[in-house]
Amino acid sequence: MINKIILSIFFTLTFAVNIMGQSSFKEINTQSLKHYNTATWDSVIYYGKVAAKNDIDYYYLNYRLAVAYFYTADYYTSTYYFDKCINQNELALSDLFFIDLYYRALLYTKQYCLTDRLFTNTKSADSLINVKHRGSFYLSYINGNIINLIDESDLRKDEEKVYSQTDYQQTINTIGIGGYFIASRNIEIDFRYSYSDIDMISAAENSMYFDIKNYKLKQHIVNLKPRIHINAKSSIDFAFGFHRVEGSPYGLHDSTLVIEEFNYKTTNLMAGFSYNYLYKNMRFGANFVYSNFLERKNLQFGASLQWFPKGNLNLYSITEISAFKSDNDMLKPVIYQKVGGKIYNKLWLEGSVIIGNVQNFTMLSSNYTFETSYKTKALFGGRLIYVLNPSINFYVGPQYILSTMEQYQDIPEEEESNGGQNRGRDRVNNSNNNLIDYSHFNIAGGIQWKF
Repeated sequence: MINKIILSIFFTLTFAVNIMGQSSFKEINTQSLKHYNTATWDSVIYYGKVAAKNDIDYYYLNYRLAVAYFYTADYYTSTYYFDKCINQNELALSDLFFIDLYYRALLYTKQYCLTDRLFTNTKSADSLINVKHRGSFYLSYINGNIINLIDESDLRKDEEKVYSQTDYQQTINTIGIGGYFIASRNIEIDFRYSYSDIDMISAAENSMYFDIKNYKLKQHIVNLKPRIHINAKSSIDFAFGFHRVEGSPYGLHDSTLVIEEFNYKTTNLMAGFSYNYLYKNMRFGANFVYSNFLERKNLQFGASLQWFPKGNLNLYSITEISAFKSDNDMLKPVIYQKVGGKIYNKLWLEGSVIIGNVQNFTMLSSNYTFETSYKTKALFGGRLIYVLNPSINFYVGPQYILSTMEQYQDIPEEEESNGGQNRGRDRVNNSNNNLIDYSHFNIAGGIQWKF
């Protein structure tokens, strides 16, 4: 008897749940269609969220949500639902209204490779479907100076030290060129080259005299970053870099105590990759980089998040947290944050900060940099962008860089035990040293041409 009662209650509850589910599905379908027909897009989105909570997912609802998000200017989320529609019903690509909105949403979010792949051979779109921009080219210039000269007393060797040497950057002039191209329906290529004239200062002191001299470094940097689109949501970025510095530093460079100018050349290479996944209005990423900068084995790995709060390009945020390791040093954190958006008609404003050991190569979720020879602790930047027309942008902004230099100092016990021998750069790098903070202020500007 009890078993029959339990079974009766069970079947009653099951029937009630099914009725509620059917009623919920019917209500969502009816109400979302009603609001779709009256163009009350917020209400369509509301019933879409209710459907998601009840695990209701079907083609016509996703169609309505794609259109609703498009007309509320949440283009990233709309492309998510357009893509779902195609996966559920390939005939969607024969719907002219559907592909027109989907095409425009992809263009508004600059997903050009996907646009090209989906629509170039779409007969129903005829000749109206073309990628708006197939690439861009830019020219940039950076000029910077040390803010305050370092006091001479800070450059002198400590008591009972037999040798001291300090090198730090005073000014920099950099000109850079770059380009971005859609190579095929699945591949984008980003190329950058920059040349820098760097004015350095060397302060060297031994037991006989103290001297400060200026010298120049010339720096060449080449970066190549191909992006391969796996599908509408996933992509892989590869990065390759070449970095060469040459000049005539002043100081100790061999196993003697002679201080003089010498020829200095170093070439560094790097390689890295990142995986990115787009979900609605967020792009998640993970990356890894290796370089031999300063003749060390440098490793960096981290995770990133690119977020478009309004679902379009008018406001965006890029965050990355990564760990950096050089040879036997401990892992050090690197934090990157960038926020940008449209502030008025043709004006855009960006602000960014990098905190951590970024003297070596650092790969970011939407950008990357190969730093110069100084040791950077933090970099704060801003950029004002003026959109002259759809093809030409101008940009200018300040940079404040907090750097650190190491003052290498040799201890007298080594001189006594070795008779002044084995006192080259390797010997000095293992000696006691002081850290001296200083800062730079740069102005960066340039022009971008889209074609």
